[in-house]
Amino acid sequence: MWLELLGVVLVFGSILFLAYVAAKYVGKKAAGAMKSKHMQVVEQISLSLDKRLVLVRVGTDYFLFLSGKREFKMVARITPDKIAETEQQEETSEEPVFDFKRVLNKYISKNEEKTHTKKTRESTGPDSQEDGTIRKNINRLLQLREKRYDKEV
Repeated sequence: MWLELLGVVLVFGSILFLAYVAAKYVGKKAAGAMKSKHMQVVEQISLSLDKRLVLVRVGTDYFLFLSGKREFKMVARITPDKIAETEQQEETSEEPVFDFKRVLNKYISKNEEKTHTKKTRESTGPDSQEDGTIRKNINRLLQLREKRYDKEV
């Protein structure tokens, strides 16, 4: 029984190993076939589930395409000078796009304010008017409970 189980595990393991080697070999071949000397997809960005913008370099020119399920349109032709300018601006701008520390501090301070106001309310105690309203509501609930027709036996 143990030998049969060991045989099944070995056969399954060898099949997985062969599948891994085959996928790696085929993947390298496919990647090599998809490379081109004169064309390259530089960047892609998703606009929605089925639409994306694709920046393609052809030779020394750049083209911006809108790709969808049923359409593929050229949106703009971009000169290399504009791309170099935008890259330089991105490198020189030190300001982060999303400052996590600032957002975290903002929420921490709000949380501290809430706990502070909660503590001050607890220290002052309930007003007599609020206490009367609560008692009225409790009495109403007790009356409704007594009027229930589906009382437990």
